[in-house]
Amino acid sequence: MIRGFAIKKTIYQGADGVQVDSLQEVKTFDNKKEAEIAAANCNGRVVNVVRSSKRPRARKPSRGNQSWMQK
Repeated sequence: MIRGFAIKKTIYQGADGVQVDSLQEVKTFDNKKEAEIAAANCNGRVVNVVRSSKRPRARKPSRGNQSWMQK
């Protein structure tokens, strides 16, 4: 799990100052105090962000008669 804090306005503002539309793209603050200071400067609020680490998807096993389609 990846934990951090982000600033919520009408859009999200990350620790690098870049504003993005979704939480998936935002760079988070590691320290809540820093996030609160940044939120006070831009009239936003602190949002707790929890993301799961991405795992590669497993391929489904194919049937014997379908193996020619994967090549």
